[in-house]
Amino acid sequence: MPALVIRRRRCTVAAWLSRAILGLMLFLPASDMQAAAPLGNFRCDKGIVSRGDRMFDVLVKCGEPTYRSTRYEKRIKKDFFRDIFPDGNKREEEAYREPFLVEEFVEIQEWAYNFGSLQFIRYLTFENGILVVIEIGDYGF
Repeated sequence: MPALVIRRRRCTVAAWLSRAILGLMLFLPASDMQAAAPLGNFRCDKGIVSRGDRMFDVLVKCGEPTYRSTRYEKRIKKDFFRDIFPDGNKREEEAYREPFLVEEFVEIQEWAYNFGSLQFIRYLTFENGILVVIEIGDYGF
């Protein structure tokens, strides 16, 4: 029976360096890489909060936020779908129309929920009373 021969491969500097970088990347703290990562939903004391919920529903499920701020934005968008002829009596030359710009004012509220030092802070963004963004921050305090 032949003897078992174990050969050791020599590691080049580039291979060693790439393995070292990969090893460091695997052991980075997850909180540094996930600062303000978007979420789909999260659980409060009285239910699950998800995008599309109304402000009142979030207040009922989670209570008063730790932080709240309000701002207003004016947005301009193209509107193609407004019905100019509600009765459907369009003449041939009026069937095509250019898009027109519409101004809309949006109330944006940003809330923060701090559930303590063992859980992450939740940042919620509402537009006109509807929850549109849920983000997660660092651990609370």
